Amino acid sequence: MAKGVKRFRPDQRPKKERLSAPKRGLTATEEAAAAAYEAKLETPRVINVATNPLDALTRSASANRLAAEIATELPVVRRDLGRIVVTYGALLGLLAAIWLVATTTGFISA
Repeated sequence: MAKGVKRFRPDQRPKKERLSAPKRGLTATEEAAAAAYEAKLETPRVINVATNPLDALTRSASANRLAAEIATELPVVRRDLGRIVVTYGALLGLLAAIWLVATTTGFISA
């Protein structure tokens, strides 16, 4: 027969000794890699304000391209919004019809 294990209450348990404190923080190689990564992220981007006429032309060209993209996307967005409104209206009408049938048949007394 196996020997029984002695059980202790939580306040009477024997204290376990720690061999060493847990190490915290990063190693030197991890710190160096993190510093290199942060340096790569923090490189400043230089933004040139239109100092020559060519920059103004590219800005107007990008504005024209954006206007063209909006012109091609606007009908699609309008169509999708129209479908959403029709679906919402149909569901609202269906809900009203269900309510009307339920109240007239006496299933729900309002």
